[in-house]
Amino acid sequence: MKNVPTSIYALADCNNFFVSCERTVRPELNGLPVVVLSNNDGCVVARSNEAKTLGIKMGQPAFELRDLVRAKKVIPLSGNHLLYRRISIQVHDIFRRFAPSTQDYSVDEAFLDMTGIPESHLHAIGTAITEACRLEAGIPVTVGFATTRTLAKIATETAKLQGEPVNVLLDQEAIRRHMEQHPAGDIWGVGRRLALRMYEHGIYTMAHLADRPLPWVRKYFGVNGERTWRELHGESCIELPHLQQTRQKSISQTRTFPHDTTDYDYIRTRVACFAADCAHSLRSMKGLCTTITVFLRSNRFHIEDGYFAPQLTIKLAHPTSDTGIIVATALDILQHITIPDIPFKRAGVILNEIIADVPRTGNLFIPTDDRIRAETQTQHRRQLLKAVDRLNASIDHPALQLASQISPHIPTPAQRYSSSFQSPSK
Repeated sequence: MKNVPTSIYALADCNNFFVSCERTVRPELNGLPVVVLSNNDGCVVARSNEAKTLGIKMGQPAFELRDLVRAKKVIPLSGNHLLYRRISIQVHDIFRRFAPSTQDYSVDEAFLDMTGIPESHLHAIGTAITEACRLEAGIPVTVGFATTRTLAKIATETAKLQGEPVNVLLDQEAIRRHMEQHPAGDIWGVGRRLALRMYEHGIYTMAHLADRPLPWVRKYFGVNGERTWRELHGESCIELPHLQQTRQKSISQTRTFPHDTTDYDYIRTRVACFAADCAHSLRSMKGLCTTITVFLRSNRFHIEDGYFAPQLTIKLAHPTSDTGIIVATALDILQHITIPDIPFKRAGVILNEIIADVPRTGNLFIPTDDRIRAETQTQHRRQLLKAVDRLNASIDHPALQLASQISPHIPTPAQRYSSSFQSPSK
């Protein structure tokens, strides 16, 4: 009788997610070499398959692409994270329709617990997931099935390399063949430093690690190495409890400016946007913040006049997730920490001491009429913010913003590198 796996996991992974999101609103980018750049267009964070064939690396500095952009061989795009967030939510909702339990691992990945589903049905389910994501969200997705999360990662990456949307990796001979073909540095959870340690011990492929005795693995790579070894042998033992948390301990938005600046209006606009984004994230997790921190940083590489890092934290009178209150408080803090004539390179907003947004008893020492009036105003504000969030989530760019969030024009990467840039031909 054939053994039935005690557990089956699927990893659903969106292909070139940021680029795929851009193509949903700009279909003319299909088939063209496209890269999405990090905050302030510093480096490459996503590449289309066409861009990969040009040799563009993940994390490659944007200035190294200047010649390719000027030669109209690649299209650089600034990140549109509101678009990515909206599509991410849509895709993860699709994943949840096909599995009893899911864990959202990142904006473009999710583990699906498929335990108990017959092996003969897995490929059809994977195909249904990829088709739903393609038709409903316009996003290409690859799904890999295996008995552990680590093996599911291998199944998904192998499917991408082979150009297949679905890979069911349950056959022991196939698992062994895949482990022999993949380097040890590609194992889920193995970073560059750990990979170097493995190479020093003669472990160059996943199969090399799986072939070592468990006591030896435990001795040289500790408990995490042991868990990985067990996962490669089909024993599910890596849990992700942090993914079950509905609220973070803090929320932050920090960015590096394109250039050192003394322009207070520009910095003020950036801080207002950071604070508004934090407030939106706070409401998404049904939380309230108690303290707000704002900081500025000068450029560490331009310290002729010294390095400046002013920062201030304010404790709120009442926990809140109201965008107006959070932005107003952040701008008040900014006014107190700004140093005139000092160019700053970076700014950030941090919301701390986050608690659950649940009904609370009001101040009983306030007159009843005043308390009812305050509670009514708060309820109206909640309804207004809920409507704003719903409207902004339905489109790719915020339709409703505070006036303080209106930013001066910032040139796109293509405009920065070439004033006459045009999309390359297919």
